[in-house]
Amino acid sequence: MKMSKKRLLIVDDDPQILNMLGDMLADTGFSLTFSASGEEALKKLEEEEEFHLVISDVRMPGIDGFELLKTIKARFKSTKVILMTGYTDDYDISDALILGADDYITKPFNISRVHLAVTNAVTLKKSDKSD
Repeated sequence: MKMSKKRLLIVDDDPQILNMLGDMLADTGFSLTFSASGEEALKKLEEEEEFHLVISDVRMPGIDGFELLKTIKARFKSTKVILMTGYTDDYDISDALILGADDYITKPFNISRVHLAVTNAVTLKKSDKSD
């Protein structure tokens, strides 16, 4: 049986961050897709094949990471979400988890932490799902 690659969408308004995460995750076996805004990410989520995981920056112009997270959790229930932030204050991190993020990562990135967050998000099942 052929297994298709898991699809990962990375969202950040900074092209350097997109490139850096792309390089970090290139050898993970995921099919990587990139978006430069929350609006572009939503369009890809609606129009393309299902994404297993979205990694999104929190602070972006327009649709920010929190709004994107809320929309994904409401409309794309099986898609996991990791939020990332350059701000290490407890406000962003606790809000992300309260709103349903599967994990968070902080900038600057620790490659081991990024890999661990991605692996955990796609392999661990949430205990509150009973369908």
